[in-house]
Amino acid sequence: MLRHVDATLGRALTRARTRSAGVLRKQISGLQSGLKKLSGGLEQLEAKPPAASPKRGDRPATASKPARARKPKKAA
Repeated sequence: MLRHVDATLGRALTRARTRSAGVLRKQISGLQSGLKKLSGGLEQLEAKPPAASPKRGDRPATASKPARARKPKKAA
């Protein structure tokens, strides 16, 4: 994700020569707000420990079923 933002910022700065400063400021402010959202989400993930998944209860062992009876082959 950060590589994508870095690449986008690099493209914005290289295009700045042909565009006005206002357009560049809008692009940079958009990137900064995206980074703030990303860092906020990462902080929430780090602060909140992952919820423990409920473990399945142990099942009592049951006797296996006998194999199905096979049909006898027909005599040719």
